Amino acid sequence: MSYLYLAEKPSTMLAVKAAYEKSKKPLGNIVFMALSGHVCGLKLPNEYPEWSEKKWRDLPLPLKPEHFEIKVIRPDIVKRISDALKKNRFEGIIVGTDSDVEGNGIYALLEEALHLERYKTLRFFETGLTEAEIMKSFGKLTDFHTNKRDVGMTEAFRIRSHFDWLIGMNLTIAYTVKSNMLFRIGRVKAPTLKLVYDNCREIECFVKKMSYLPVIQTANPQIVASLVDEKGSGLSFPDREKAALVLQDSGEYAEIIQKEKKIKKTPAPQLYNLTDIQVEAGQRYGYSPSEVSDITQKLYEQYKVLSYPRTEGRYLSTEKSMEFPMLLKAAQTLPGLYPVTITKEDFSRVRSDKRFVNNEEVEKTSHDALIPTGKIPDWGKMNEKEKIILSMIYRRFVSMFLPALKEEKTKYVLNANGNLYMAKGSKVSEPGFSVIYERQVKEYVLPDIPQNKKISIDRKGIKEIESKPPKRFSEALLVSAMENIQRYMQKGELKDIMKKAKGIGKPSSRAAIIKDLIDTGYMEKKKNGLYITEKGKKYIEVLDGHSILNPELTASWELHMQNIREGNESYNNVHSMILEYVNESLKELEHKDFSSIRQKNNNNFLEGLNCPLCGKPMRQLQFGYACSGYPDCRFSVPHIVCSKKLTDNQMKNLIQKGKTSVLKGFVSKKGTKFDAALSLENGQVKFIFPER
Repeated sequence: MSYLYLAEKPSTMLAVKAAYEKSKKPLGNIVFMALSGHVCGLKLPNEYPEWSEKKWRDLPLPLKPEHFEIKVIRPDIVKRISDALKKNRFEGIIVGTDSDVEGNGIYALLEEALHLERYKTLRFFETGLTEAEIMKSFGKLTDFHTNKRDVGMTEAFRIRSHFDWLIGMNLTIAYTVKSNMLFRIGRVKAPTLKLVYDNCREIECFVKKMSYLPVIQTANPQIVASLVDEKGSGLSFPDREKAALVLQDSGEYAEIIQKEKKIKKTPAPQLYNLTDIQVEAGQRYGYSPSEVSDITQKLYEQYKVLSYPRTEGRYLSTEKSMEFPMLLKAAQTLPGLYPVTITKEDFSRVRSDKRFVNNEEVEKTSHDALIPTGKIPDWGKMNEKEKIILSMIYRRFVSMFLPALKEEKTKYVLNANGNLYMAKGSKVSEPGFSVIYERQVKEYVLPDIPQNKKISIDRKGIKEIESKPPKRFSEALLVSAMENIQRYMQKGELKDIMKKAKGIGKPSSRAAIIKDLIDTGYMEKKKNGLYITEKGKKYIEVLDGHSILNPELTASWELHMQNIREGNESYNNVHSMILEYVNESLKELEHKDFSSIRQKNNNNFLEGLNCPLCGKPMRQLQFGYACSGYPDCRFSVPHIVCSKKLTDNQMKNLIQKGKTSVLKGFVSKKGTKFDAALSLENGQVKFIFPER
């Protein structure tokens, strides 16, 4: 008996192979092979026979393949797998791709391309890469084609990839042809950019306003109180004179008419999922979401000290909670961790707390939260950023076993000649879980003064309150906005639906979407946050009014996909809804006027400079020079090549003469400077290195 094991990448294959070969080999002989992410994909429109000879302007929109055809994008890997299947008589195939929707999709495409449906197919669901966790996964193999979880994840991938193809291809072609500009329309990309556009516009249009809050200080200098209304809300005025009159009217004494003391309990925070750690690491340390993703992947894959990193979950299963003593032993190796005692009673308390251990929630996401694996970390081998991310996760894991933070909250309401003032104080009575965090809880201790006592007012003043613009999105805040899109909506039923949908995009893809929007020039990252570029503004303004920009709509589609994953909706039902939406989306373009955009683009023609491939005039765009015959001709020359900005003369020489002289100042990917001439070969820019 033998099986073929397919990993998503070589590094995970080696880890699984090493663990299995050290074991008693419960499944017999296994041949281990590795993919390299997606080795197959969906064909593009020009790869279908009925559309291959047509120019974009002649395509019959909407494009709706009767059957989505698969193409091989890594023929070397696919051939190696095909040859192994022909050479060996395998009992079946073990799917060892990443244990998420995308991982299921990677194998589903390969299976269709090679017609592997006849094989018995088992799912290796990876939760960790320690030897113990790997062998536990081998003991829990499921049927890839019948297990509810596996079928749901595969169907969710299919509906997502088909939807992205239908929307992306049809709207990209339609907008590009009608506007004579290149548009790459994405179901998640468009509303994400709209969030940044709206944020930048609100900041630009913001008008500062001042308000004035009366404040008194009593004979006891710790009692500083602000004017409030009868409900206890701060009462400020747009006019300074009005605030001054209230202070003048407040007299010389204030009576404490209400005294309130209560204990506030704050439990330890929930465990991290991928988005949470991306947001907090971005806000505290300035790390980009993609940087955090890379670090967590390394902690999981190379060091094996972190559980599955691309998790959406904040909960643990009851089964995982049985490993608390072992996991805690690893977490408590954290350097500088405040010494705490954790008992069996603490384990029991956490196991019964639905905020931490919740089987129903784990089942929805298929993964536990970010936690230790039980392997003792070698902190000395990690760089500073890796230590910081791992310490954040370990510290939060330890904190859930500790008591709640208890604070004594004190409030005094004072009556000063009919005007109400309020003073608030806070004192930590039991630090609880907060002892293991580096940041101290803020305290402001008020003296104990009996109710109904009159005290003199020693000082009066006016606190100036300046209104502030919305906070500019950083990459971390944008990730948070994508997940919590309901915060940017009006109250109502749809807002609750959006919360259930968990935003737009998936945790594993949001960082890549943001990075792509920056890399393609739609927005730019500066020291204080994200800014929409002129290119990005044009993109949003051209799409203005189209439903693709609506984040609520995008999030509602995410909910449909989530329902498919959980088995609550069928693929066919949602696919029919998608086809209807594609038709509606194209109808939205019918009455849209693109004449001003076309005229603006026509003004960018460069006289006397023609495309070396098709002879049409070249046009100057933001990124460089491009053929005006796009999309039928895709020739272009960028302004910047290997960090060197080319002059207009150098670009014209390259296009007209096919080459430049030797230019200085290029920088390689490794950071090395070099000199070279540029040449054109079949429309591609190539380097010609000078002889030494």
